[in-house]
Amino acid sequence: MSDYDNTNKGAAFKPFPEMAMILQGKVDNNGTNEDLVLVKTTSKDGTPRIDLYQKVGALFENDKGDNQNKPDYTGPYQDNLRIAAWRRTKDGSAYMSFELSEKTNGAAQPKEDPLVKILDGDDVPF
Repeated sequence: MSDYDNTNKGAAFKPFPEMAMILQGKVDNNGTNEDLVLVKTTSKDGTPRIDLYQKVGALFENDKGDNQNKPDYTGPYQDNLRIAAWRRTKDGSAYMSFELSEKTNGAAQPKEDPLVKILDGDDVPF
């Protein structure tokens, strides 16, 4: 078992071939409008289904300036957090890595990519 802590971190990958966004819209949840996306997919047993996804944030492209370790995108996440995202490629496949952080005075806290810090240092966490 690994001691790696992935709290407040994540990644997104290309959808599976059987996944397709089919609709988007809003639903009133006790007086609050919520944005939804409907994705047509197939269960492991082959049963067709539609998954519902709720909007939890937004990503905006960053000006990285002279610091290429800054996130490619940042934005609000839920009510009180910020999300930072880095574009990545592994084995020829594109994906994004994410990190959540607290908001400070309503402004983003862009961080350097933690993976870059690990790879650039002498201490490897495994």
